[in-house]
Amino acid sequence: MELNPQQLHYFKRELISQQLQGEISSIRRSTELSSLVKPTAETSKDYPFLQYLTQNFVLEFPLLRDGNEKGFFEKLQAFLDEYSKLKLDTYAPKSSKDSQRRVLWYKVQKLLIISLCASIKTVQGNEESINLLSGGEPLAGDDDDEKLVSRLKMTSLESEENCLEWLGCNGLKLNVVTTRDVSEVRTVRQHVHTEFIIETKLIMVDGSDVPPVYVARRHGQFRQLREDLKKAFPTLELPGIPSKAHDANSKAQHLHREKDRIMLRSFLRRLSAETDVANSDIFRDFLMNDSFPLSAEEQQDADQRLKMDENRINEERRFRAQVDKKIVELDGLLDMLKKQIMEPNGLLQVFEVIKKTETIDQLPLELRKAIEWGRINFAFVLHTQFVTSDRSVENVANLKRTHSLMPYRTIAQILRLSNPFSMVKGVLDLFLAQPFGGKSLFQRIMLTNMSEQSKELTKDIQELEAKINDPPLCLKIANAVQTELPPGVTLGKTTPITETLQLLKNSNIEPVLTPEQIIKVAFANQPGKLEARVLVESLYKLWVLYARKQEQEVLMSLVFQGVTGEIIKDLFAIFYEPLAQVYKAANIGETIGHVSTFVNDLIQVIDAMDVQDVTNTAQPFIDLVQRHEDRFYQFVHNVHAQDKSKLFDNLLGYVDKLFSFVSNGIPTKIDLDQIVAQAGISVAEYPALKSEIDQLCAYHRSRKERHLERKRQKLMSTTDAADSQEIFDFLPENKEVMGVLNDMAEIEYDSDDEQSITSGSSGSSNLVAHEMTLRPPQLQIIPRIAPTFVEHVQQIMKK
Repeated sequence: MELNPQQLHYFKRELISQQLQGEISSIRRSTELSSLVKPTAETSKDYPFLQYLTQNFVLEFPLLRDGNEKGFFEKLQAFLDEYSKLKLDTYAPKSSKDSQRRVLWYKVQKLLIISLCASIKTVQGNEESINLLSGGEPLAGDDDDEKLVSRLKMTSLESEENCLEWLGCNGLKLNVVTTRDVSEVRTVRQHVHTEFIIETKLIMVDGSDVPPVYVARRHGQFRQLREDLKKAFPTLELPGIPSKAHDANSKAQHLHREKDRIMLRSFLRRLSAETDVANSDIFRDFLMNDSFPLSAEEQQDADQRLKMDENRINEERRFRAQVDKKIVELDGLLDMLKKQIMEPNGLLQVFEVIKKTETIDQLPLELRKAIEWGRINFAFVLHTQFVTSDRSVENVANLKRTHSLMPYRTIAQILRLSNPFSMVKGVLDLFLAQPFGGKSLFQRIMLTNMSEQSKELTKDIQELEAKINDPPLCLKIANAVQTELPPGVTLGKTTPITETLQLLKNSNIEPVLTPEQIIKVAFANQPGKLEARVLVESLYKLWVLYARKQEQEVLMSLVFQGVTGEIIKDLFAIFYEPLAQVYKAANIGETIGHVSTFVNDLIQVIDAMDVQDVTNTAQPFIDLVQRHEDRFYQFVHNVHAQDKSKLFDNLLGYVDKLFSFVSNGIPTKIDLDQIVAQAGISVAEYPALKSEIDQLCAYHRSRKERHLERKRQKLMSTTDAADSQEIFDFLPENKEVMGVLNDMAEIEYDSDDEQSITSGSSGSSNLVAHEMTLRPPQLQIIPRIAPTFVEHVQQIMKK
């Protein structure tokens, strides 16, 4: 049976998925770690893939090799036993925090599938996963400069400004264009306060031009806007209101309240990216009511600030172009280093050179160029974070505040004079000890912090219940999140209205509704029944809030388990003890002082920037990094040179082994044609089998398209995409490795995943729905092949 590289890849991947999904479901029910850590002949039949991954990837990790001797896995088993007793599967809405667990399990499953796909090779030839960014062609082999430059320009939506411009902000184009001071008389004295002038342009579907609307709002009105929106949309995660900036050290005093203007603009744009918020009367009134034309003086000031905004964007583009150009220049030399890393023990050889070479200027040419590559990229990240980003003012304030609070000198003295492991272990004992069976300090701190969150949730719940004004309905919602789902029952993938109606009809949850209450909500899905719909929507919001509170209470019960503290102590001992020994030998105390000096230097560079003129600001950041890179290299050199325990050699050897394993796979390749025949699939069924494989390819293409679309829409910060892109630029361009990395890009996790699982049905966000909500194709033939495939692979793995 002839299959192209993509068909071959996704056919094999589905065969792996069929088995792995069953194993994961089984281990989640049993939570027996011994089946994986200490397998027997019996359990090897139940978990062949998970056991293989555990034995070859997890337990081989250098810092976990002693885990069995220290009893770590026994304590972890006790922790899982306690976890399994918690009320996790209750009647909770899909958009509650429970979806985070579903996303995480989804990511774990995909990671395991990718690992096995990389390990299991076929005799049929090359495989290829779908790569949307390269037009379906592998990234490896881009030898000419034009292709490389084209690949580097895939990050055109990195900046917040470009991203929000691309999103369209739900038909709103927002800017805080200028400020003005207004005087008012309070009792006897006259007070002056600043108003921020907001420009709102409506983006019409037909492309017609609509005159902008200008309104003036005080900082306190922005805060009131958030409070009003929080009451109207209690289930949405709204951005926080930025604190007022202090412009005392600004060189451009005539640009009054410029830092506040930038931060408040970012706040409005992030709000407008939420569909419900952007279309709400609260938000529209804030942007439209009490409008006025700009005066000549205000227009002049707005033009000056607009020019400055354009300069910031252009400077970021120039710096990005400089980074791209440098990568192209270094590509040939870096390619030599990449090829060396992919050779057996290649990574160890590279760090062996670092171990023996004390200064950067003594390194081989390709390693010096790699450091030059890292210098300009790190400088770009710093420049973006602290100069050109709309959040740069907030980032600078956070940097200065954190730097001022850090006791660098004290930390350095402690690390220089004492045993770091003993010291931190003592601190852990202090935090985790439970005198006379009472709460530990750690538990009390957690309880205090979570109590604040609980108070806010309780307040939101009380306000919403008062609005609903039907205690029995509210009680049924509260009881739902405390009621466990019967075995085998899952909540249907429906709209929030339908899901809530199904919950209200459920006679297993008290109280049972009266006929009057049933009539009150029954027609929420019917056109024209606005009152019933509003009521059910409010009940759904209440349901989400109660689910969040339930999740918090469950988490707290786990924190208060004694075994949790024991796990934290063991994790610290396993991971920190060997690192602490190496870092002490490398004089990490002196390096703490270098960090403090670097941050001081960074702050001086930032303060020297002209807020009004940000042109030609790239080079100071490049010079900053270059001034400190020798000291950083010295620390890296010392760590490896002083590592008597061979810890880092073992870690590098582990990574080197992974690279080699991805390239070569398990010892013997499998023959899919032979497996298909042994599974009893006749030649007459081949067209149907190919049709199923094509459906799988289409499904995975849709998944990747949806993931890419979400990724683009979530570029609200300026560095995430840049960081991931630069990592791809430097990693070895081995075809198998790049294929794995292409698939790995889909399993990154962030907090927006939870919202995008249900955004397609709830309408609460303009993010496209999460790819895990796509339904895979219904298969008939491939499931018949899977057992034979697993049997073949298991025989090879035993070798």
